[in-house]
Amino acid sequence: MPGFVSIVGAGPWNPELITLAGLRRLQRAEVVIADYLANPNLLFHAPANAELIQRERGPAGGPRLRQPDLNDLMLERAAAGHYVVRLKGGDPCMFGRGGEEAQVLRAAGIDYEFVPGVSSPIAAPEAAGIPVTHRDHTPAVTFVSGYEAYEKAGLHVEWEHLARSAGTIVLMMSVKNARTNAQRLIEAGRAPTTPAAVIRWGTRGIQRTVTGDLRTIADRIDEAEIRAPSILVVGEVVDLRAQLQWIEARPLFGRRVVVTRPLDQTEGLVRRLLDYGADPLTFPCLRVDGPKDPAKLDASVAELHAVDGIILSSATGARTFFASLLRTGSDARALAGKRVVAIGAATAEACRACGIQPDLQPDEARSEGLVDALAQREWLRRVWLHVRAEIGRPQLGRAIEAAGGEYRLVAGYDVARPSVPETVIRSLCPPDAGGEGFDAILFASGKTVEHFLESVAEVLGGSAARELLSQAKVVSIGPVTTSALAALDIPVAATATEASDEGLMDALFASLGLTQPTPKPAYVAG
Repeated sequence: MPGFVSIVGAGPWNPELITLAGLRRLQRAEVVIADYLANPNLLFHAPANAELIQRERGPAGGPRLRQPDLNDLMLERAAAGHYVVRLKGGDPCMFGRGGEEAQVLRAAGIDYEFVPGVSSPIAAPEAAGIPVTHRDHTPAVTFVSGYEAYEKAGLHVEWEHLARSAGTIVLMMSVKNARTNAQRLIEAGRAPTTPAAVIRWGTRGIQRTVTGDLRTIADRIDEAEIRAPSILVVGEVVDLRAQLQWIEARPLFGRRVVVTRPLDQTEGLVRRLLDYGADPLTFPCLRVDGPKDPAKLDASVAELHAVDGIILSSATGARTFFASLLRTGSDARALAGKRVVAIGAATAEACRACGIQPDLQPDEARSEGLVDALAQREWLRRVWLHVRAEIGRPQLGRAIEAAGGEYRLVAGYDVARPSVPETVIRSLCPPDAGGEGFDAILFASGKTVEHFLESVAEVLGGSAARELLSQAKVVSIGPVTTSALAALDIPVAATATEASDEGLMDALFASLGLTQPTPKPAYVAG
């Protein structure tokens, strides 16, 4: 039975601007065929077993895919019975060839739907502080292709009509032909002094806007070395930018920040980076799996009566511990009289979310800090159950046993290196190498550092990751991670004083020579 294709608008790059309908379809896709203008962060919403195909590369990493190739891929995957999401930047039918693709599907007898998206000719000017309509300036806006391919197909732009209109003109795909198009408008009667602006990567934290008028805008584009993807806005509303620009005022605007956390732990941090005006890139370097032997975890939890306390090393460990507690037919009452220790603010918060206030959270979120805190309270000589990852440091167990206590270790979860789309990895390269570069990278464990080096090496070669890191600020969540980075000869620009999102943000600001606003601005998510 044939499958189905959803032709989905991804919105104008900012990952929060995809519609709920588009997000819901991504979450159940079996195959995702994405354009390069669709933010690769969105691909992580697809199921882990979904096939991800990037616009730049074929399924085997071959040459760039052309439209006939994309059509064939859609038909092939749908004909095999798969649910396909064709993910397109902006709106699929605003110069997105969505209509052409739908015709191909209809001709092949394959069912499809359009899922509209926020379109860049509206969103990019807004992000630059340019409303495309305004009651005091213009009642109309015209969207037109600035790309010569339409002319080659015999579809000519009515430049005289455009020039005579009193409205705003937004020319898509117009950087290459900006000089020619501006001259055409002037020759057709539009005043040479008409304000104009070009906007590259609208809605991104690395958005760039250059203004001028029809006489000068092409020179301004050349001077600023503006490249695609960009749009050109022509009209009196461009002058409103001087009053209305807003995104450039945010403290992290212009900074590209890489987040290496597991996918299920990135949302809050990415949202905060977006709020502060940064351009976050999700690059998951850790995947958290269930324990290899869940029966062993459950058996340890069932024996809680034989221990004096529980040590939880991470938020994930806390959640898996409490899940095991319920799975074994018990609940928080089994912890009556037991000491609960949480290493780190995030772990303590996970305990509280499960209804338990930790008895101890050491000031220093690592084994050494916990050993000191236990020693000060004379708790080392007790019987402890420690729930952590399969692999961890031995210091805590040694200290407890050396003091005469009993240390019981059980794995609450395992970690692995996830697959990262090639597009995400290549985007780390500097602009002269075809990427966007990055200003800072956030590491939350030594294992994420190792996995980052391995993932980049698979695509760019062995030494590429170190070269990239040498050009950016490396931010660590705490001393243990900083030590792991030092052992790999990777300089650390800043180390968080608290193992939390807030601590990481403080360290990020410090690494960039900035101070995080206090109190937080109203636009920053809590």
